[in-house]
Amino acid sequence: MENRFTVVEGRKSEYYNHFADYSFASCEATDTRLMGVVVLHVVWTSDDSRSAKLHQVMHLDFSEYGIDEYREFELVPGSDDYRDKKSEMNALWNKMKRVSGGKTVSVPLSAMISLIDSALPLASEDIDREYDDSENVSFRKNALLRISLMKEALAERADLVTERTYSENEIIEMVSPSRLATHEVINYFIMRLVDLDYPAAQYLSHMSRSELENLEITDAGIQTLVRNVITDGDKGTDIAPDGISVPYRCNVTTLGRTDYLYSTLVLWLDGNARKKDRRVTAVSVGSISRLSDYEAAMQISSHEYITVFDCRDRILNGFDGSKIAPLSDIDPQFVPNGWLYTIYNKDNSHVDSTDYRLSDDVYGYALLTIDGEFILMSNKLINISMLDNATILSFYAPYMTLSGRYQLDTPIFHTLCYTHGVMFDQLIEHDDDGE
Repeated sequence: MENRFTVVEGRKSEYYNHFADYSFASCEATDTRLMGVVVLHVVWTSDDSRSAKLHQVMHLDFSEYGIDEYREFELVPGSDDYRDKKSEMNALWNKMKRVSGGKTVSVPLSAMISLIDSALPLASEDIDREYDDSENVSFRKNALLRISLMKEALAERADLVTERTYSENEIIEMVSPSRLATHEVINYFIMRLVDLDYPAAQYLSHMSRSELENLEITDAGIQTLVRNVITDGDKGTDIAPDGISVPYRCNVTTLGRTDYLYSTLVLWLDGNARKKDRRVTAVSVGSISRLSDYEAAMQISSHEYITVFDCRDRILNGFDGSKIAPLSDIDPQFVPNGWLYTIYNKDNSHVDSTDYRLSDDVYGYALLTIDGEFILMSNKLINISMLDNATILSFYAPYMTLSGRYQLDTPIFHTLCYTHGVMFDQLIEHDDDGE
């Protein structure tokens, strides 16, 4: 008699379909689709116990990576690891929300599936990416496996049958800010266009995909919008193709795979400046040129406001950033010269500007150097003042001595972070008065 064996996956196996044991409960998403990303927090309820939950936290990228973060947390009250897993899950979700700068919205199941489906083709291994390695390949393979098991379990249920389907524009609108002002529309449109994220660029325009793809500014491949300066156009000179739309001129700095590029554009928008949620009706590309490193630095540079404290040796070991209010809930990044804390703005209001800068999504930075300096930096004077005050009023105030406050026209903070052992004083020149 022939013996036949069947492999049965255990619950701890990545191949075990946990979703078959759970029912979909809810999905929260960040309203950041126009930034090119959406963070999802999906909750499933156990069929055996309403208190047991399965959580997914994922970061969808609509440019190159498709999915660049994916975690699952099975939380069963009373289990030994319940508290630790719940704390880890909340920390990850809150961190990803904070970095995205978005608010959260509730998303129905079918829209969630459509969002994931529109991102997943970018996760295939034949996509040319600027940065990738074997670890990322392995991560994506696991994420795709788990998502396929989720969809497999849903196909066995009636969850999707009763839900309406949504168009691509409806889904983008669902996870995007509402009531966009004129400058937001322009900046988001250019941001999505140069990132070759055509569905989102189309959502912000009345142009067809083929019209967008044929614009000369897209020829350089995927680019990051670094800066955009907007001025009102001249209706007499910048005549709208439809004879009605309002012109805006843009000086655009982008970063491609290897070069910075500087472009001039005229965009026409429907409606008037007081109207919300306007749309781009046409684009005219004036010129495109590549920038030298020096020219790029001149285009994107901004003031650095820096405060330097000297720290007593006793606080260097076991330094706890949460004791300084703006650093609470921020995980430090280890850099060659110490530990870097990046403080992001709570929203993406910086997009509503006539002078958009990519760097403005960061509120400020704190660097604890290996030689015992605590250095604060922001590109905004009001922000550095707030960081100063929070540090002076913190638990660590008695263990720090103010060394100086500086306004620099030449950026040095990146060098401070990434040069091992360098101290602030070594990177600046003092005048004869020692200032």
